[in-house]
Amino acid sequence: MTPSEAADGPVRRFSVGNLQVDLETLPWAHSFGAALVVGCGSRDDPHGLEGTAHMAEHLNILTGPPACAPGLPVLAVTEIDRTVFRTTGDPDDSAASLQHLTDIAGGRRGNVTPDVFEGERHAVLLETRRMDHQPLLRLGPLIAAAAADEPGLDSIARTTAESLSGITPADVTRLVRHGYPGARSQLFVAGPPSLTGVVEDLLARHEESRAATAQPAAASVAAAQPAGSPAATAHHAGSPVATAHHAGSPSFVPGGHRARRATTPAVRGLSDLVAVTLLRPRTPSAALGALLDARGPIVGLGLGLGTGKGLRPLGRTTIAGRTQQVDVVVWRAGDITALLERSLPSVVADWYRLTEEPRARLENAATLAGRRDQAGGPSARVRAAAEQYTFPDRPHGTPRAALWKITEGVPDCLGAYPLPLSDELERRVK
Repeated sequence: MTPSEAADGPVRRFSVGNLQVDLETLPWAHSFGAALVVGCGSRDDPHGLEGTAHMAEHLNILTGPPACAPGLPVLAVTEIDRTVFRTTGDPDDSAASLQHLTDIAGGRRGNVTPDVFEGERHAVLLETRRMDHQPLLRLGPLIAAAAADEPGLDSIARTTAESLSGITPADVTRLVRHGYPGARSQLFVAGPPSLTGVVEDLLARHEESRAATAQPAAASVAAAQPAGSPAATAHHAGSPVATAHHAGSPSFVPGGHRARRATTPAVRGLSDLVAVTLLRPRTPSAALGALLDARGPIVGLGLGLGTGKGLRPLGRTTIAGRTQQVDVVVWRAGDITALLERSLPSVVADWYRLTEEPRARLENAATLAGRRDQAGGPSARVRAAAEQYTFPDRPHGTPRAALWKITEGVPDCLGAYPLPLSDELERRVK
């Protein structure tokens, strides 16, 4: 365990293997907050078993120390490259709760009964069916995956009822035992000074127990799936835990990158759509975020068509990976298609000047949000820290916009346009 003082305030940083810990001491605090970011998410699902990481999230919450159950619930979300767990409560109860989070980071969790496992499978299935009833929720990630250099941005959208039915307890255990300890994890903790001793003792125990994560994955399953069950039949023993690689014929995309053709049945009926994407670093940037903002110059092109309200987008989303994220805006094809083909190159060429108004608004909103988080309690501070955290990885590529036509759920690129960035401007947008 290696502690070090942060240069910008009362934050102590510790390192235990792949687990990094930031402890912020707040003398005025009467509660504590903790947020764990584990670098294992839906992109790490085994091929054909999409949804395994989401199942792991649910089961990790349920198998913590019994002392966590009465008053310290854990909230969690599975993202593409990570899974985030958050909790808050009385500092006197912090030891058990933080033990739960470090156990999660170390790939250590208790057993679950078959009934509990099936109950959580149905909970994840319920969340997945929401995408089936709203195909645009699947289309956004598929377009983002086509636009990005970083692989796997469509991983959440590829979870289906069929893939969930094939997941067994052993699959989840294998992912947790190997995927969690092998990934980089970041734990944010904030609360009164009394937490310092709690965290130091806990991390010392965590360091001692790291060797236990090397035990065989099969040993942790409480009970096997009943013989003949759909999950047991669909399971292929020994399938490796790795980044999923899906089949699909690649199509050349202007700009030097390649995109896989969409193969998800749920979106095959989506046609006559047009989309604009903005590929940019995951690190927050009001300047780049303003380009596809609701009041930005590209959405404004559609609003200027015709009379009345013009052509409003059908939807907008941002899909974030480990180092890159993609903003996606989708319209119904028609007059706006030709307008975007004609105008997008010039908008991108002069993007920084054209985004002056929405950029100022977004910068002001970010400033207010930062002040609110700093004025908030420990829970707000760790939540904000987890949301803004990015894993260290390869350098970001050049931001670029692209225009897409969607036919039968397949995004075809009509043009890609790198954003011009001078050295000075590159420093401003980071």
